[in-house]
Amino acid sequence: MDNMRLPDYLKRPIATLDNIQNKKVKAILREFNLNTVCDGARCPNKCECYSNSTATFLIMGKTCTRNCAFCNIEQCVPEKLDEDEPKNVALAIKKLNLKYAVITSVTRDDLDDYGANHFCKTIFQIRKLAPEVKIEILTPDFCGSYEALHKIIKYQPDVFNHNLETVPRLYGIARQMADYNTSLAILSYIKENSPKIITKTGLMLGLGETQDELRQTFCDIKNANVDILTVGQYISPSKKHLPVAKYYTIDEFKLLENMAREIGIKYPIFAPLARSSYKAAQTYSQIIGQATTF
Repeated sequence: MDNMRLPDYLKRPIATLDNIQNKKVKAILREFNLNTVCDGARCPNKCECYSNSTATFLIMGKTCTRNCAFCNIEQCVPEKLDEDEPKNVALAIKKLNLKYAVITSVTRDDLDDYGANHFCKTIFQIRKLAPEVKIEILTPDFCGSYEALHKIIKYQPDVFNHNLETVPRLYGIARQMADYNTSLAILSYIKENSPKIITKTGLMLGLGETQDELRQTFCDIKNANVDILTVGQYISPSKKHLPVAKYYTIDEFKLLENMAREIGIKYPIFAPLARSSYKAAQTYSQIIGQATTF
C-alpha cells in the first residue's frame, strides 16, 4: 500500500455490527443466503447503512471473472447461479421493509448473457413481492451487449447505474479487462432507449488522474445524458491493490463538484466517502421531487 497517511476526514470510528438493527440485517442476509457488496468490497459505510436497514445486494456469487486492480472482490472460477436468489433477494427486501433497493453483481463474462437475465429475474421478483419498492441496479458492462441491455430495459429499473470508475488513460492500470468507450456507450444506450430510467455513474479520485482528464470525463458523462454522478476518494483495500496516488481534500472535492455542475451534470454527489450506492434512496427522492420529466 502507499506510504501516505489516511487523512482524518477519511477515517471512520471503529464500529461494530452489534446493535439490534445491524444484527437484524445480518440475520436476514444469512437466512436467505445472500451476499452484499458492503462486505465483499469492504465498504467504509457498511455500519451506517446496516444501521439504517439497508444493504447493497450482490447477486450471482462472490467471485468475479475480472481482476480490476482497485477492487476487493475475489477473482476465481465463478459459482453456479443460484436460481432461488432472485426470489430470496425480494423476500429479504420485504422482510427488511425497504422502500429502495440497490442490486449489484460481480462480473460474469462466463455466462451467455453476462448475467442480464438474472438481473431481470431479480427485478421481476421484487416487483411481484414488494411492488412499492424502488429498484436501482448497478451493473457490469455485459461486454457491451446491446441485447443484454435491451433485456434490462424491458424490466424498467427505476435507476440504472454503471460505473466508469476512472478516466480513460487509467483503464490500462485500473480496469485492464474493461473499456471506457464501451461503458460510456452503455449509459448512452439506456437513456436513448428508455429516457424515463434515471441513469447514474461513479468515479474514484486518487488513481493519478489530472484535472483536465476529469473535466473531459465530466463532459463525456454530460454528453451521455447521465443524470447522477457520484465521486469519492479511492482507498486501497490492501498492499496487493493499486496504491493511492493522491488524497483529495474536502475543498478539492467541492471545486470538482462545482466544475461538474458548470459542465451540466444534473445531480453531482462529491464527497470523500461517497460510493455509488451510498445514500442512493435520498438522491432518488430528491430527483423525483425536483424533476418534471425523465
